Amino acid sequence: MANHTLYCGKGGGSLIVEAAFAFARIPLEFIDLSWDEIRSDNSSLRAINPLAQVPTLLMPDGSVMTESAAMILHLADLNAKANLVPSPEHVQRRRFLRWLIFLVSAVYPTFTYGDASKRWLAGDEKAAEILRRSTDEHREMLWRYVEGQIEGPWFLDETWSALDLYLWPMTYWGPGRTWFSIQCPKLHRIGITMHDHPVCQQVLARNGLLDA
Repeated sequence: MANHTLYCGKGGGSLIVEAAFAFARIPLEFIDLSWDEIRSDNSSLRAINPLAQVPTLLMPDGSVMTESAAMILHLADLNAKANLVPSPEHVQRRRFLRWLIFLVSAVYPTFTYGDASKRWLAGDEKAAEILRRSTDEHREMLWRYVEGQIEGPWFLDETWSALDLYLWPMTYWGPGRTWFSIQCPKLHRIGITMHDHPVCQQVLARNGLLDA
């Protein structure tokens, strides 16, 4: 049977999925694309995902899966022993589902719209700057809210899960590690711990990001 194939963008959300596959010990092949290639109208990615988003996962049967949360749940189905997702009977299952959806539906869009504000408001520099600033402020508010939900040492207290994988790159993106270390030290600690994990180090090495 063919392996899963992941379309990746260096330093982006594909890091989360790549690491999740490694934790699940499921073979994965890679198609690494530059961000210019991803955004290009002629990108090879558009042939399987017209939205040209990464990560995009090509399944062994040739079908396509998008959305990192869906990929994480899929991996849990393939290998429950990886503990990426608490089992249906686990006391932390409902919290996991809540915060997984929160991260991808509430926090992640602030990067989509804020970090590329000129894309959505082309020709209106002032409006684009307002959008960028407002989404930055909103993201910081969301992270402070999440910080208040954490007792540690992991997102789900004593239960490690894929939520901790999400925090790994997301606490390195804007507003950045220094901000997190001051404003959200519990989230920062989880991000640093995952960064230093051998699996994540291997993923960073493959992406040429060990010094990032």
